Amino acid sequence: MSWRCRRSESLGGLRLPFWPARAPLSAVLAASTLALACGDDPIGYPPPSCDADSRKAFVADIMGDYYLWYDRVAPVDITSLASPEEVMRAMTYTELDHWSAMQQQAERREYFDEGRFQGLGYTLGVDAEGGLRISWVHEGSAAGRSGLDRGALIIGLNGQPIEALSAFQLNEELSRDVVVHTIRELDGSVHDVALEQGDVEITSVKYTTVIDTPQGPVGYLMFTTFVLPGEDELRAAFTQFKDRGVTQLVIDLRYNGGGLLRTAALLGSLIERSAAGRPLIVETYNNLHSDLNRERLMFETDEGVDASRVVFLTSGRTASASEQVINGLSPYVTVDVVGTTTLGKPVGADSWDFCDFTLAPITFHSLNANGEGDYYQGIQPACVVEDDLLHGLGDPSEAQLSAALGLLAGEPCVESKGRMPFGATRREAELPGRFPEAPGLY
Repeated sequence: MSWRCRRSESLGGLRLPFWPARAPLSAVLAASTLALACGDDPIGYPPPSCDADSRKAFVADIMGDYYLWYDRVAPVDITSLASPEEVMRAMTYTELDHWSAMQQQAERREYFDEGRFQGLGYTLGVDAEGGLRISWVHEGSAAGRSGLDRGALIIGLNGQPIEALSAFQLNEELSRDVVVHTIRELDGSVHDVALEQGDVEITSVKYTTVIDTPQGPVGYLMFTTFVLPGEDELRAAFTQFKDRGVTQLVIDLRYNGGGLLRTAALLGSLIERSAAGRPLIVETYNNLHSDLNRERLMFETDEGVDASRVVFLTSGRTASASEQVINGLSPYVTVDVVGTTTLGKPVGADSWDFCDFTLAPITFHSLNANGEGDYYQGIQPACVVEDDLLHGLGDPSEAQLSAALGLLAGEPCVESKGRMPFGATRREAELPGRFPEAPGLY
């Protein structure tokens, strides 16, 4: 039996970075009392100490018991493995699982509970010619304070032309303490911008507007990350929609890699107020723990609207909790998807704190109320439209938003395809980045 600290705020299965073993790890495990507190009483016992053997045994115990695919992994001799991270990787069903991971507790709390991380403060995108551009910027960051904005083309880094850098080299250059960017702005001007790594305050709701159309007001919202501070931002945005009588929505999740499912339940509740009390997500565990199966319900909220139709904007970076909101709302409201195919992440993770780390293995499969949720190849858009980095977010002329407004007006889809990404043909989610839960984020 293992000690289990199950967060009530389960993750929608974000890609969390692997961390190398670090010694010494002196913190002795105790039941979590901070924001990562146990949702249930501990079962069994924690590892007796933080030595390597105890930590390896602890990870093996969890992976062999609660891991969603525990029965598809060959037996592992943990004595032959050097660290808990190696044990976890050896016990991972790599055919479907790209997300089980370990992370330092402090960084995990900072990101999900405080809405902060260390970096430059922007996300990368690829234009139609394969150029590397800024897709969006967190205002509370070095990039935000410098005036960098969506559409800026990066033509050089630290004195090196961008076309000479491999993906690995690009990541290395963008990870330096100070990064000098050579930028070509949309007006053609070229200049250097030096950014220093530092604290970034996550902007969860990047842009909100109400667009007047002949069919009535349409609410547009760019939502970037399912973290706790973003909940107040969501409520404020939907208050604006409700006050304007909005019943048609465009929810932009093209850069949203997921996050906390409690925040996903809030977004679903705000979009379809009449579905309060009904399940957005049905979490299904392995056969050893079917008693843990549960429904994540939508709930009454004063700021919610009764949407008649919602269009989601997506890309290969749209993942996890984002996909679960799209899938989960489809039984209750007319849902359309515009953009490119999502990542394909219909599973989620619970977490266990031990020593200085958190183990977050995939533990449940996420379905909607109709039992649908096998989109491992991603959610396919009804209207394929590439990201348009030459127009601002919320601009009705931006390609994805323009196509969404056309669908809401009853017009046929106008697709845009055929882009050659930076460096090689690959999905959006494979852009390098320091934070795998949001590919391309620095």
